Amino acid sequence: MCFLLNLFVIGETIAGNQLTYSVTQNSTTLELQVSATDSAVALRGWKIEQEENKVLISAKKVPVSFLFSSGQYQTSIDIDGIENVYLGGQMIWSSK
Repeated sequence: MCFLLNLFVIGETIAGNQLTYSVTQNSTTLELQVSATDSAVALRGWKIEQEENKVLISAKKVPVSFLFSSGQYQTSIDIDGIENVYLGGQMIWSSK
């Protein structure tokens, strides 16, 4: 039971190389669209954290199920004062 809970509900942290993304910059915001590269993966538990001048974005991956079915995510990020944005540990945007 615990194994199934970990697999289907909690999930594991997804790495940047397991995602495809599109970034569009509009003055002081980034429009970010993310998709899992594997069609059998749903994404959940998105976290956007700011550490000094960096934004760190992370998520968990779980198998597609009736609980979680979307392998896509979309958000806007305020980049005023931000130098770098990381997705799954991979830098996806830099102000420099």
